[in-house]
Amino acid sequence: MEKTNSYVIVGNGIAGLSAAETIRKKDKKGKITLISKESYLTYYRVKLSHYISKTFNDKELFVHNEEWYKEQDIDLILGTEVKKVNSDLNEVKMENGDTIKYNKLLLATGSTPFIPPIKGHEKEGVFALRTIEDLKEEQSYFKNCRSVTVIGGGLLGLEAAWAISKLGKNVNVIEQSPYILNRQLDEELSELLENLLNDKGINIYTGYSTDEILGKEKVEGIRLGSGREIKTDAVVISAGIRPALNIVKDSDIKCGKGVQVNSYMETCIDNIYAAGDVAEFNGRIIGLWGISAEQGKIVGENMTGGNAEYKLPELATMLNLKEISVFSAGNVNDYDETIGEIDVNNKVQYKLFLCNGKVTGGVVINDMSKVPKVKKLISNNVDLTEMLENNMGFYEIIENI
Repeated sequence: MEKTNSYVIVGNGIAGLSAAETIRKKDKKGKITLISKESYLTYYRVKLSHYISKTFNDKELFVHNEEWYKEQDIDLILGTEVKKVNSDLNEVKMENGDTIKYNKLLLATGSTPFIPPIKGHEKEGVFALRTIEDLKEEQSYFKNCRSVTVIGGGLLGLEAAWAISKLGKNVNVIEQSPYILNRQLDEELSELLENLLNDKGINIYTGYSTDEILGKEKVEGIRLGSGREIKTDAVVISAGIRPALNIVKDSDIKCGKGVQVNSYMETCIDNIYAAGDVAEFNGRIIGLWGISAEQGKIVGENMTGGNAEYKLPELATMLNLKEISVFSAGNVNDYDETIGEIDVNNKVQYKLFLCNGKVTGGVVINDMSKVPKVKKLISNNVDLTEMLENNMGFYEIIENI
């Protein structure tokens, strides 16, 4: 009699969902159980910040509706946390004491927001945005706020700031680094973006730490490292993520920053895999939606007997603020030469970053039509030496690619 596999996936973010989709394509009869401590179906977490200024129905954020899971014969256990993995018995233990057996197990527990040890961070009116529940709490609280401050000038922080500004609030962004989006932009481009945001009414403070969140029981202001105080009614902390590792703390599964995996997304324990924000690959945790989705597909292949290897792609990010768009890819921090163009209104910018004449990174601000060719230059590590010797500019180079 043919054996029926039992696949258990802990976590229903995009990594877990992508794995489930791939497993079902490869194994029509296997039992798939998807477990999540959240009570919601898999949703577009990357859209949460954009929805701060919107009235919405939960279903608008769902990747698939409930009927889809029934059609795919995927068992859902929502609103329940897995407390322990027992690899000796091939089972996971739930918070209610129940156990579920598996042949193959995927850990896709995701991450939690990192909250820096800022004095006063426990006050009413301090938020982080990671779940639908966080979003709803913030929307409710902001109704009675005139000013909101975002701590963190990265992608998610700027998206949140933009959406809050659309509620008619006065918005501040505090960034400890010398300039915003320091992983995606160089200082010149960051200054351009900062000016564009300032023009839209968002106040940006770079090079400042936040020493204290002021107020008795609820937020009334913040004190910067310089001693300057800024009045504000709420604070959103956007300072990065930390892998959710509670499930493996008493297990033999090897961890560093996250659950360590090889190129097949396997952990050190047979038949146990990890993917998404919780997975550490080559010493890195990426924390990007597209990366998590791809890792989930690789895991799904391999849990069903495949031999797919994961290779880290050239990282690319997109900041989309409706009126302002920023695309960044490759390495924009280590270079020996740049080539670019800027329009007369300082609203459109292109820049390529080169090492030894070869394109290693690129940024496009506000003209996304150029993105495909910029991507091609970076992914192919194109050598522009000859073109530059012929005094070709950005537009001529793009036309010849």
